[in-house]
Amino acid sequence: MQADDVQNTKRFRTQKSRSQHKLTFRDRLSVFHQVNPFRRGHMRDQTGLDQAREHDAVESHPGMLRAKISVAIKAFSMEMRRAIDRAMELGAQGIQVDLRTDLLADHYGASARRQLLHVLDERHLQLASGHFPLRNPITSKEHLGPRLTALESAIVFASKLKIRTLTLRAGRIPDPEQNEEDYGSLHSIISDLAAQGNRHGVTLCLLPCGESAVQLRQFIESVKSGPVMVDADLGSWVMNRQSVVSQLRELHDLIGHVEIRDAIRDVDGRGREVPVGEGEIDWDEVVALLNEMSYSGWLNLDRYEGTDRMGDISRGVSYLKKRLPMA
Repeated sequence: MQADDVQNTKRFRTQKSRSQHKLTFRDRLSVFHQVNPFRRGHMRDQTGLDQAREHDAVESHPGMLRAKISVAIKAFSMEMRRAIDRAMELGAQGIQVDLRTDLLADHYGASARRQLLHVLDERHLQLASGHFPLRNPITSKEHLGPRLTALESAIVFASKLKIRTLTLRAGRIPDPEQNEEDYGSLHSIISDLAAQGNRHGVTLCLLPCGESAVQLRQFIESVKSGPVMVDADLGSWVMNRQSVVSQLRELHDLIGHVEIRDAIRDVDGRGREVPVGEGEIDWDEVVALLNEMSYSGWLNLDRYEGTDRMGDISRGVSYLKKRLPMA
């Protein structure tokens, strides 16, 4: 056999070997469920198949980011139907709803839920995520019982609305060596909520509160009762003098939701939220990193401060769309 033929044979065997070992996203999803049995409740069969179809559809386009844009309609300060229409006009693909004040389970029986989902479907929008704001750390002993009951009810309500992600700022994670009691209390509460989420197909996503990526990872990975992930609040990282890129890299496999906010750090050491594109975040670098991570979740635009929050979100959607290599 000539040298060229030998090389071609070797090349063919190598390619064949690689193709035999290449797993589709659906295969990897199946393996993921086998090694993570507690996640089966949270990732229903249909949800998994939908994700697989989305992945297979863009598998031949590795430069395409599969993430979708949502907007937090709480910042619009208007009634639900008008807020939904406004989100559609902005070109968003989904909305985030406040499950504590804006969308209440007592006001949405089965008929009202169907009507809401129908209105969204007509406008090609999805309920991307739910948020449950807290006035105090989740472990605060004041009103602890009613707070946890309300959270558990929000998880059930989210499931009925087909919301698969509930975001929550629970408070800063204590150092387990310096404050064992508070750490244990937080761990117990989050474990109970994760178990509730697992039963109803809802993933709890924790917003960072200044802790390091290592500390956040250790805490989340120690919760075994159900799925817990990170809601990557980019603006918060800036205000806490943490590198957005470093945090994303170190937590890449735990990112379940992304908050698109921008911020600057003042000379006095304090941070301040600003409109997207006017802060310290290098958005081209962030988009490139999210693409490298194969992130396929929601990019949620929100605005906590400012006199024109809806206008800032609108401009933020346009700013982000110019940088996203989306289909």
